[in-house]
Amino acid sequence: MRKSLKLSLALCLFGGVGLLANENANLDTIEVNASSIGYSNVDSLKISNKNAGAIRDVMRDIPGVYVAGTNQFNQKLYMRGVNDRGINITIDGARQRGNIFHHSADLVLDVDLLKAIDVGVGVLSVANNSGALGGSVAFKTASAFDLLEGDESFGGKFKTGYSTNNKEWQKSIMAYGKTDNNFGLLAYINHKNYGFGKDGNGNDIGGKGHDLSYLFKVNYEKDEYKAGLSYEHTEYDGDFPFRGEFGGSVAFDTGTLKAGERAQAILPQKMQRDTYTFNYNYNPNELIDSEFRVYHTEHRLIKDEVPNYAEFKKSGGKAFLSNDGVKTTGAYLNNKSRFENTSFNQEVFYGLEWYQTTSFRKNHSSLKDATNGAISVTPTNNHPKEVANNLSVFLQDTIQIGGFSIIPGVRFDRFTIDNFGKKTQGFNNFSPALALDYKAENGINLFAGYSKVFRGPDPIEALRLSENTFNTNYIDENLEPETGDAYEAGFGYKNNFNEHNVNFVAKYFYTDYKNLIKENVSVTTTQNGQAVTNNYNRMNMGKSNVRGVELYASYAYENLKFSASYTHQTTKHKDKSKVGGVMAYSDSGDKYTFNAEYFASPIDTLFGYNLIAFAGKTLEDGTKKAGYGVSEIYASYMPTQNLEINLSVGNLFDKTYVSHSQRRFGVETANDYEAGRNIKLGFSYKF
Repeated sequence: MRKSLKLSLALCLFGGVGLLANENANLDTIEVNASSIGYSNVDSLKISNKNAGAIRDVMRDIPGVYVAGTNQFNQKLYMRGVNDRGINITIDGARQRGNIFHHSADLVLDVDLLKAIDVGVGVLSVANNSGALGGSVAFKTASAFDLLEGDESFGGKFKTGYSTNNKEWQKSIMAYGKTDNNFGLLAYINHKNYGFGKDGNGNDIGGKGHDLSYLFKVNYEKDEYKAGLSYEHTEYDGDFPFRGEFGGSVAFDTGTLKAGERAQAILPQKMQRDTYTFNYNYNPNELIDSEFRVYHTEHRLIKDEVPNYAEFKKSGGKAFLSNDGVKTTGAYLNNKSRFENTSFNQEVFYGLEWYQTTSFRKNHSSLKDATNGAISVTPTNNHPKEVANNLSVFLQDTIQIGGFSIIPGVRFDRFTIDNFGKKTQGFNNFSPALALDYKAENGINLFAGYSKVFRGPDPIEALRLSENTFNTNYIDENLEPETGDAYEAGFGYKNNFNEHNVNFVAKYFYTDYKNLIKENVSVTTTQNGQAVTNNYNRMNMGKSNVRGVELYASYAYENLKFSASYTHQTTKHKDKSKVGGVMAYSDSGDKYTFNAEYFASPIDTLFGYNLIAFAGKTLEDGTKKAGYGVSEIYASYMPTQNLEINLSVGNLFDKTYVSHSQRRFGVETANDYEAGRNIKLGFSYKF
């Protein structure tokens, strides 16, 4: 039986100097590591204890991270004033870049199969971070070797759970094993079915349908060699809001809608992702620690079923049928060389990365109102595509002298985009970085860093791919890539006094973004002395800067732990009418989190309480964001190493509220109300 709760906190640097997961992973838990300078490990038991079913359940407590969206079509991340298009998001090393529909999210993920999440708030490392403005998030799935313990050669896990808010029933099974010739095999499948959720007023939110995901992974490990091959599929299939980020019901009569009615048409659609990866590691000595990875990932939004007539009319006649997507193929090769002597230690990290992202449309049909309540279907032809390529080479050196570390680095990027095959534009950029970190023997930690960030333009969002866009788009010959200067500094303290563990981190950051790009659906330009209206173009929209403060503190003694965090950020645009498309919609109010946990050893049960709160905020145009606080309680009963039962109550007081990260405020039909009280019960058994 488990008789103690490990409450480990460790300050980390970034990139290759981040925290490491345990030697053996356990998919009843997930390691959530903040791998930015000065930050610490967020408790590895978090995923199971809270019965997390979505990314927001896992990441919402991390300082500097904001998560929005009440349905699977609208899970969006925000860091340092930018949305997830300006964050380097990877799944098992595969970049998730590009955009299908600006009113929906692009992150398709099953949190139940994750073993770790490495979160880099801010960008101080040049290593494999091309295109990152606000930070990076690396999602990692487990292998058979991660899960097998000791002399085990076979194992598995069955898991099921139920949520009251949307009547969700989840069930999954995983099997894994290893052979005598050093191969490990893993197979996993997960299915969820659910109805519409309910907000604090009891009105419908989100979508209804089912999620299906499966993962197959083969690994080989022997001595200094490691290799792996994997395939993962995840899909959300059902009836979801036409515009995912406006998915709620109105709370009061608006004149056109009655209280409790949905603001958006609910249409049949499916979002899915398929990812293939191959990786190879070779580590024979301290000078050679090489990793090679190649991947292909494809994310699609499929609308292949004609909606009912009432919902078609509610869409304003804008509903359509389509199969749109974004695919990215890439590879990278890295090596670490470590040198140790009596006066200092050194680690040189260098490598190269290439990836290609393509927006595509497989088919499309327009829908029109026909007679007698019928809908006519008209296929369209000649669907263009747009392709972007990026090649980067980086070098990063970590020199450690006693408690002092200096980490200089530089990366060169060559980025091109083909503008629907009409004309290729190319950008070259050098991105230097420098970080300083000092750890004293008494637990004090001082740190500071600078980096230049760079991002080339995304291919056009797939939804806009059409013959008309191809024929009328305008190519700005003077377009510049998005760049910026990122600074951060802070201090921390970590120590242990007779089993009393104390940890504190304070950080100030400032990022100055330049040449931010906006994608204009319709713009009038002067060509040959005449005004011409173009259907699509990219233009630099000016500068924005983001500054803020992030605080984190924790205290642990034996089986008791408390932690709290605070985040404040302010974004300023040089010209409010010219805001780049990668920026967050608006600033959130100050964010506060508090978490308390106690492990009752005699009954093998962990009890926890979590609070997340946002202070009210008035935007520059006078629009107000109401403040709110949401509480959650949870318990996890672990009578044996193989059995775990989790119970949680989210939004304990059934509060009606909207996330500060939603798209629009001040318009009731734009509100995406969050879920009301939700009781979750989960059961898992390892065999």
